[in-house]
Amino acid sequence: MRGRLTRTRALAGAAVLILAGAALGLVLTAALGGGGDRPAGSGSLRDLPGQVGAGAEQRFTPQALEGKLGKGRNLVATARGRTVSVYRHAAPGRPARRLTARRAGARRLPLVFLVRARRGSWIRAYLPSRPNLSSGWLRARDVTLATTRYRVTVELRRHRLTAWRDGRPFLRAHIGTGRAVSPTPTGRYFVTDLLRPPDPHGFYGPYALGLSAHSPVYTSFEGGNGQVGIHGTDRPAALGQDVSHGCIRVRNAVITRLAKRLPLGTPVDVSRA
Repeated sequence: MRGRLTRTRALAGAAVLILAGAALGLVLTAALGGGGDRPAGSGSLRDLPGQVGAGAEQRFTPQALEGKLGKGRNLVATARGRTVSVYRHAAPGRPARRLTARRAGARRLPLVFLVRARRGSWIRAYLPSRPNLSSGWLRARDVTLATTRYRVTVELRRHRLTAWRDGRPFLRAHIGTGRAVSPTPTGRYFVTDLLRPPDPHGFYGPYALGLSAHSPVYTSFEGGNGQVGIHGTDRPAALGQDVSHGCIRVRNAVITRLAKRLPLGTPVDVSRA
């Protein structure tokens, strides 16, 4: 796979590790609930085996951030430990909340954030949790940082997805989006999970990318929290229409390309255009 991560001892850890562990099957069946449009009998989504993803070539310390991003790049933060404290302000005090990484058997899965800003020893990041577009301050010492050169834009009215690398489009695709009663939420989100359905020719296609977005309609669905995702489909004729519970559907060949190239933390900008 092209563009593998360059590791450093100081920032070891997987900012873009693709998730692992069939033990999370039940959890991730519900992970795309609400947005995932899961029909009866579609089976459980499963995390992919541990594998280094593409797209985040550079790691560095917070003190070495200035001037390092370059055109079309964004920062991804990955928790160093099992939990991360989230603060309302970039100042010591009592955390507003704590987020905990999930586990697959004995393995801890990456807890990833998309960085919005930096202030000294603090990082402001989008959170992979409700409410949509929520953000908070993290201590830089609690995370590792890497750049990603990828991002995705989704235009709902045009039913179009575009994937970008270094500010240039490399893929455009026709999509299916949420119905009026279960709309796809707009705003800036990011990739949190890469999942593999048990049947690559089934409802979800061969892969599904879980997003930090959540359905505004389904607060609970199939035992999960209504997470929205991008996934393949066994009904390509329905693309170009508002047909889903909130998820973004693409052709199976498209989701396969995205799954092979996009790292966890990739920004996904959804607009009404």
